Amino acid sequence: MNNATPTPPRSLAAPYLLLPNGKLLRNGVLHFASDGTLLRVEQSNRLDSLPHTEYHNGILIPGMTNAHCHLELSFFRGAIPQHVGMVKFIEHVVSKRNDYSREEQIACAIDQDRRMWQSGVQAVGDISNDTTSFPAKVQAQNEGRTRYHTFAEYFGMPTDDETEAFYHRSVDGLLEAAERDRLTITPTQHSTYFVSDKLFKLGAFSPLMSIHFMETPAEVDFFERRGGIYDLVTASAGREPDFLGYGGHAERLVGSLPRTARLLLIHNVQMQPKDLKLILDYFEDVTFVLCPRSNYYIDADFPPAEMLYKAGARVAIGTDSLSSNTSLEMVEELKWLARHNPSIPLEALLQWATLGGAHGLRMEREIGSFEPGKRPGAVLLTGVDFASLTLTDAAQTTRLL
Repeated sequence: MNNATPTPPRSLAAPYLLLPNGKLLRNGVLHFASDGTLLRVEQSNRLDSLPHTEYHNGILIPGMTNAHCHLELSFFRGAIPQHVGMVKFIEHVVSKRNDYSREEQIACAIDQDRRMWQSGVQAVGDISNDTTSFPAKVQAQNEGRTRYHTFAEYFGMPTDDETEAFYHRSVDGLLEAAERDRLTITPTQHSTYFVSDKLFKLGAFSPLMSIHFMETPAEVDFFERRGGIYDLVTASAGREPDFLGYGGHAERLVGSLPRTARLLLIHNVQMQPKDLKLILDYFEDVTFVLCPRSNYYIDADFPPAEMLYKAGARVAIGTDSLSSNTSLEMVEELKWLARHNPSIPLEALLQWATLGGAHGLRMEREIGSFEPGKRPGAVLLTGVDFASLTLTDAAQTTRLL
């Protein structure tokens, strides 16, 4: 049940606002109904004297979409050292996860959900391995706040005979709990390196998938030189992985999933131009999700933002989890991307953070852009150098609606 209290109709104005086509409109005005529905967008040369209009000095953007998060890991903030590499990172997560009670984990998830909302996040694509994050999502739903799409993640290396039972053990409990709590959820494979061949294909027709993809150098080594993650997976399974014949991660994707798959590929740090071409040529609808601060936290590495921008690929932005980040603030991801990719226009980054993620999560008809009839929220971005249209180190986001 949505218990959100309706607000009075509001009109918001600012020197710039982000249009649905990704361009910035000078002297824009937004008019919202009391339930948050956008009524119209207009331009005015007398912003400071418009009646019944709130003027804000910054850029008005729709509520952002955090396209990749692990809200259930919020209790890990500060617990795992930086720059240890993926293998050591996984070992830390496994060894420390039981150091916190379920009550502590739930409380941290609730706290971080509220923080995300206040900082301007409208929707989240969230990975779940258990139901720890569900109380936070139910509260958000009941209060008319953050929208979540949950991915019931599964991974493992069962034998072919064990695969179907393994799959149902992994996801059925999550699917049933989500149905009970009226949360949207779809199953997804964890990655292209920690899911057996038959198990990967068993979920190939999930309506929406979110797959960790070519995140670290150790993943490249998996197919080319074996190495740390290969050893970890082999030890876990007690046998050699049965999908090495694909020869690479991109090749495995196109060899295992239908062209019509709705797919979010997460991280993409090690992706090369040939991988990108193979994926774009094959899939009809794929969104590449970048989590730059997480990549730096684990491996001191950087995502290929410029390559994706030049290719015209659909891109979204995520924070990943507090096991590999210091906050779940999308503006910090934007600042990081802007700092390390000065050739990418601010408009493109803002579009990635809003409509790009909304499309990836199939929410673009309701949120993600300032179009009449939508309820996209309204967020003020400050700390912008208007002369160059770039973000300064002081850039911040504040929810207005």
